Amino acid sequence: MIRFFILFLACISTVFGANIEKVSVQLDWKYQFEYAGYVAAKEKGYYREAGLDVELREYREGADVIADVLSRKSTYGIYNSSIVVDKGRIQPIVLMATYLQHSPLVFITQKGIENPADLIGKTIMGTNNEFKHSSLSLLLSHFNLTSTNSRFIKQTFSIDPFVRHEVDAMSAYRSNQLYELDRLKIAYEIIDPLEYGFVVNAGNLFTSHQEAVEHSERGQKFIDATNRGWKYALEHSDEIIDILKRKYGVKKSYEALRYESTVIKKLMMTDLYKIGETNGELSLRLFKQLLYAGIIQDDQKLGQFLFQDVVKSSKNTFQLSGAERNYLLQKKKITMCVDPEWYPLEAIREGKHIGIASDIMKNFESKIGIPIELIQTSTWSESLLKAENRQCDILSLAAKTPEREKYLSFTSTYLAVPLVMVTTMEKPFTENIHTLNGKKVGVVKGYATFKRLKRLYPSLNIVEVESVSDGLKKVENGHIYGYIDNLVVTSSYIQKEYTGSLKVSSRLEEKDELHVAVRKDEPILNEIFEKLVIGLDDLTLQKSYNRWASTIEHVAWIDRAVIGKIVFVIFLLLVAFIWRYTLLKRYNSRLLEISITDKLTGLYNRQKIDEKLNEEQRKVNRYRDYYCSIMMIDVDFFKNINDTLGHQEGDSVLRKLAEVMKKSLRETDAIGRWGGEEFIVILPHTSLGEAEQVAGHLRKCVSEYPFESIGFVTISIGVGEFIYDEEVHECVKRVDAALYKAKESGRNRVISSLHV
Repeated sequence: MIRFFILFLACISTVFGANIEKVSVQLDWKYQFEYAGYVAAKEKGYYREAGLDVELREYREGADVIADVLSRKSTYGIYNSSIVVDKGRIQPIVLMATYLQHSPLVFITQKGIENPADLIGKTIMGTNNEFKHSSLSLLLSHFNLTSTNSRFIKQTFSIDPFVRHEVDAMSAYRSNQLYELDRLKIAYEIIDPLEYGFVVNAGNLFTSHQEAVEHSERGQKFIDATNRGWKYALEHSDEIIDILKRKYGVKKSYEALRYESTVIKKLMMTDLYKIGETNGELSLRLFKQLLYAGIIQDDQKLGQFLFQDVVKSSKNTFQLSGAERNYLLQKKKITMCVDPEWYPLEAIREGKHIGIASDIMKNFESKIGIPIELIQTSTWSESLLKAENRQCDILSLAAKTPEREKYLSFTSTYLAVPLVMVTTMEKPFTENIHTLNGKKVGVVKGYATFKRLKRLYPSLNIVEVESVSDGLKKVENGHIYGYIDNLVVTSSYIQKEYTGSLKVSSRLEEKDELHVAVRKDEPILNEIFEKLVIGLDDLTLQKSYNRWASTIEHVAWIDRAVIGKIVFVIFLLLVAFIWRYTLLKRYNSRLLEISITDKLTGLYNRQKIDEKLNEEQRKVNRYRDYYCSIMMIDVDFFKNINDTLGHQEGDSVLRKLAEVMKKSLRETDAIGRWGGEEFIVILPHTSLGEAEQVAGHLRKCVSEYPFESIGFVTISIGVGEFIYDEEVHECVKRVDAALYKAKESGRNRVISSLHV
């Protein structure tokens, strides 16, 4: 009887257990109240009720939460940002829920260090990830804190170095380290990225795109059960704290866990957000901030990343009308012409279509059920001619022009890539190519950009070249000043063939907006491709881009039998290349330094200062809480020095004055020679009142410095502050007027532009 009963229970267990799905969650740190919702959902049976057997995996040394989830070693993971970046590329995670609407991550600093600018020259402790991909990294980037002007050391996850004053600042969580510091009565300041406009959430639950699409119902059940768990944990925090201590071995004290629970409740902001609510707008803002800071590469797209959007998109299957299906049945195949030399967007190698566009066309081919056949050409002009003569049905990638619209129809844009100009390394960066009057700039023959640039930049001498390679060779040989094409293509060619000799020296406001171009006499075919383009998701594009743009093109035409014979030659060439590259790098670095440096004083020259002024004005326009001031400085009675002691002595005075200014001002201040005996200083993160104090200090330092041969020298200074949406030249004009008044008022004094 007992055996029968045990067998019965086993059968029942098997029947009901068949509906239980096993999933795992990789935590990004050790058990604490930050994961209370997950613990509550597991311990109170919410996961089990949802048909889930959940394994919570505590963080272990060396674990990579993102890699584990993307490789599906773990079903779900937790991360402190809704966007994950690796080597400038956005990782394809799907955001399922956000539990901390504001990140608890802050800098705690020693007393007296109250704002980010004070951290320059200081020792800062944090993790690699925090320094590169967090709200703290955005703050550091914004205030120009780098390893060259500050010292970054590895996080020890202990407050001891801070307590012993071995570090000036350390990354910390409001929910953790602050409790310990308060308990020990250690004085500290807090620098929170939130107060400087860098709003980032945390406690983000995410999964892989494949998991989200293939197991969307399971994912939604997990979200709902976890939300229930968090609701319970917030209402019964003492009970969950007790479970964390007894069952999960948390070493933090009850008091520390209660402190953490209080902070966590505040950061969840349940009065404004539902538990687990995701904020797409906040993620978009974070994306733009990461892009602006250079942490994300320019060509990256955010795409669909919210769980509900990804699931919804996956269910939108491609559908053809009856007329469209009949058309394709009769058509049997679609002929396609491409640009044979536009790698990595597309190219022809050994008779095959390769590149990003080839992946997209294969995707389209799988949906329409008939083959897309390549018509080989040797140039883009030949492809256009064949399209005009109806020898190919479509162009895989083409820009829209009035001339082409006579014989082609265009789908919606499916790729939009910034246009850039490539020059040799010694050419300066050009913010506006309007200034390159009469310079020869190449564009591939037949490209839509040729006529567009002719119209937009009439002062340029725009010439046609045969191909990308032809254009870049002409730049390298000095036959033309620059070559214009899109960023993806030029970057690939520079990486493969022109590293150390060519560079991107200007980014245009215009973009290459690319479409599928369809023969105009077959409107149904255009309708089909319009549907295909509209249904193309960002993830497919991103995967294709990552595949082609990050990989060196294979040179498939080399005979394998020949390879073995030239290995030794390649080795010799490699040694020569490394030597040449090292030499060129050294020369280019020196040339760059020379191009921005005043020869006499070693300070920035006028060109570099103009760049800095425009850069600071953009920051003032972008960030309302950002201040920047400038000082214009003139040496009093400098003409007398030149007239009585000679120009050589005058030059010596200017050099000495440059040294005094360098010693008296901050490393982050940009000091330049404006012209003659006039200098200009840009003071980032400095209000007008603070700038007046800096100017007064500098005036005093100069007046007390003993110049050889002539004794003492004085300076007059005009001071002003950047104003929102003001033209740079207007700001300089105001400060120049203040300097003039200082000289008129008796010299050796500081006058603010407010008093002019």
